[in-house]
Amino acid sequence: MEEENINSDVEEKKETPEEFEKRKEAIKEKLSRLAVNKYTLIFAGIFILGIIIRLYFFFITKNQPLWWDEADYMAFAKNIANIGSTDWIVTSKHNSLFPYIVAVFLKIGSSEMVIRFFLELIPSILLIFLTYKICLLMYRDKKIALISGFLIATFWNILFESFRIQLDIPALLFVFLAIYIFWQGYECREKIFGKINHKYTIPLTVLLVLLVYAIRKSYFIFGAFFLIYMLITRDIKSLIKDKYNWISLGIVVILYLILNKFIFISSLDASSTISDAFGGQFDLVPLQIFSTYFVNIFNPILSPLTWLFWIGFVLIIFNLIIGVKLLRKREGNEELRADFFNFLCIAITLIFFFFLTRDGDLGDPRWYFPLLLASLVSISKGGILIYNSIKKYNKPIAVIALILLIGFGGYYEYKHGESIILNKVNSYQGIKDASLYIKGIANPNDIIISVPVPQTAYYSELSSLSPSGLFNNTQTHSEILLEEFLDKVRETPNVKYMIVSFSEPGHPVWMRNESVEYAQNPNTGQIMRVRIEIPFMDTSVDFINQAQDIKQTKTYEDLTFKLLTTNQDSFIYEIQRT
Repeated sequence: MEEENINSDVEEKKETPEEFEKRKEAIKEKLSRLAVNKYTLIFAGIFILGIIIRLYFFFITKNQPLWWDEADYMAFAKNIANIGSTDWIVTSKHNSLFPYIVAVFLKIGSSEMVIRFFLELIPSILLIFLTYKICLLMYRDKKIALISGFLIATFWNILFESFRIQLDIPALLFVFLAIYIFWQGYECREKIFGKINHKYTIPLTVLLVLLVYAIRKSYFIFGAFFLIYMLITRDIKSLIKDKYNWISLGIVVILYLILNKFIFISSLDASSTISDAFGGQFDLVPLQIFSTYFVNIFNPILSPLTWLFWIGFVLIIFNLIIGVKLLRKREGNEELRADFFNFLCIAITLIFFFFLTRDGDLGDPRWYFPLLLASLVSISKGGILIYNSIKKYNKPIAVIALILLIGFGGYYEYKHGESIILNKVNSYQGIKDASLYIKGIANPNDIIISVPVPQTAYYSELSSLSPSGLFNNTQTHSEILLEEFLDKVRETPNVKYMIVSFSEPGHPVWMRNESVEYAQNPNTGQIMRVRIEIPFMDTSVDFINQAQDIKQTKTYEDLTFKLLTTNQDSFIYEIQRT
């Protein structure tokens, strides 16, 4: 009897043929609507392309050696997490919340690959989505959103930084999220993420900007974008009367004090990578950033993206000139206000760098990321202007022209990024191998002498010092004499190992002769390493004549330096005492 009831229940729940057909038709209708929305499909393709590119590079670079600044954060994170015997403290210019976040991952046993995945790769993927959503909110133009999304998916500098354990990609993620929230809540007056009342827009934006500031101090400039935009596009009295603005001000004061008390060791000027602002003469070198960003493997001038940027940026300026009086009128001026915000991002960033003391040096391209989103929008607007101009005469040709311009530019962005990533993937491998080698044979209290220090400290998990570090950094490497160094080693019995690296500059001349390291090959014109010398060991290798004289030991009274092994471009010595 019970079995019959069970069977009857199953029969009652079984889908009838009519219900199955209805459900099938409903699915077909949804798929049909999705197919009709070509823009959604195009973005899905761009997003998948961006993921594939990033996964391709991720599996190539997942175990690549750390660079100096990466190791600065990571060695400090190991110190925070109490892993090994390293006592490395992050340098003042790299003060950040970031090492504390990394320390949490390390504490729960995460590998370096896992940290790269969650703190670099995932944020890089999300930047593509946020770029598309921000541009769609700002301009309600899917072509601008698609072009901008494609460009950030293939942009060489974003790709390169996405596979280095650096601050920029995670910081940009929160910046873009702040811009999205600001535009959705403050400008569009929509519920944030469809759930949060738009009245909370400014407090949320402030929280995110402060989080960005905590991760990368130099990105405080994003706060200036929002503040200046609000002051110009709104009546001052209305801003003062808004209690949420006062709540935001309170958040700024409280969190700023907390951050500077518990996270940062030094002031903004000392810790920012862009210090000494407004300390020098006016310099137009920062304008080179656009030809640096938008490249062509043959000649930067040939890059369509550079020309499209200038066309689009001039168009933005023109729109602002003719519509400046309408900036405070909300209705019907959405595109004008979006142009104004993007103009501010570019103009304020450039003005900031125009007055930096750089001695004619552009600096690292990632320092200019605050103007990146606005630059992609400018390219999009430039491309659409050309598209619309051709469309008047022939729409298919206009579509082909736009695809070729953007596609050609994006392709060379990708190829440039690929070239740099693959070329740099084994940089500092010798230092990594040497440090890991010492880690396997050393005692926890042993000290390593090395240039550089952060990579050695991170990989060996031991206390590591530069030659000047033995003197508490009271002298530079060039001022330290060999006899003085030997005396300091005698006074510090825990100093047991030394690494001499030929991939990192800055060694004392007695430790490594840098003046004879490179020369120009007379046949090819290429710069090549012709000879290496380690003077204090009477060691030299001549690559031109295929001759080498490598001493296995060298004794200075009671100290003997013994060559243990070599790793790529690093020599590892044990310091023995008698």
